[in-house]
Amino acid sequence: MGYYYRGILTSIESLDCIKNRFRNLYVIQLYKDLLTIPITDELYDEINMNQGSSFKNYEYLTDLIGKFCLEISKVSRTAYVEAEYFGGIGTQSGIVWDSEVVIYEETLSKNAINKALEHLGIIKTDGKDEFDTVNLSRHRFIDDWINKEYHL
Repeated sequence: MGYYYRGILTSIESLDCIKNRFRNLYVIQLYKDLLTIPITDELYDEINMNQGSSFKNYEYLTDLIGKFCLEISKVSRTAYVEAEYFGGIGTQSGIVWDSEVVIYEETLSKNAINKALEHLGIIKTDGKDEFDTVNLSRHRFIDDWINKEYHL
């Protein structure tokens, strides 16, 4: 079975900055004060307007999505993460901005999301890693985040 996720992670402090910014943007409370914005196909198209160019080693992170993350990072540390797994094989990538500066980036690894979450202040609990602490695995597909979660 597969697992696919691509999205922005940031603090609830940035909610006013991001809410209603794009018609297809859905903000979901992930864990305590941590929010996620899943990058659906519709949001991807709306942000990029068929003009974005991809970051190296990312499938969906474009310069325009990066610019949006950079803007959010003025208010709160912000990460963009991607994961794709099938049959236990796959990779993760993540990048974190703080005050418009990249403070962490790791691509095509097995632990990029945990490290990005650590940079966002997530502390492991109950013997779980950061990924499981925030329950990022609760949905396997992007559309499930939109269809099965409450939106702020």
